[in-house]
Amino acid sequence: MMLRIVKEWQVDGVMLHLNRGCEGLSLGIMENRGGIAKAGVPIMTFEGNMGDEREFDEVRVQARVDAFMEQLGLRRQAA
Repeated sequence: MMLRIVKEWQVDGVMLHLNRGCEGLSLGIMENRGGIAKAGVPIMTFEGNMGDEREFDEVRVQARVDAFMEQLGLRRQAA
């Protein structure tokens, strides 16, 4: 299903949230990640916890997002 979305929406890259607060929402997400990567679509994962915001490392996630966007040829605009 995710590969169909990537194709139909002409997605350039995928970011997947690994939710440590709900195992049910994260069930199968690493298998999805593998399939998307195997299809050649740039992909990144980031961790957080929808049940406890203290477990979200904003600085680390922002650095990962910035690196991922640069991989896609995009750069953050200066403020």
